[in-house]
Amino acid sequence: MKTQHIIAEFADEVEKASVSFWYVKEGDEIEKDQPLIEFVTEKTSFTYPSPVTCKIIKLLFKEGDEVLANQEIAEVEIK
Repeated sequence: MKTQHIIAEFADEVEKASVSFWYVKEGDEIEKDQPLIEFVTEKTSFTYPSPVTCKIIKLLFKEGDEVLANQEIAEVEIK
């Protein structure tokens, strides 16, 4: 199996967001487009879906942590 990192890709006007909560935990398997993480900014909150079907190896941020656009947020094993 191949491992890779999921990148936080935000809308152009969003430079950073905080992790509100994870829908998954390490070891979980998730399908493409299922909810992965909930982000919150000063103006809104939004759910970020998984871009791939995978198994979560490691979550790189905790709830409350700030994430920059295009930063790696999780290490996954591609199915």
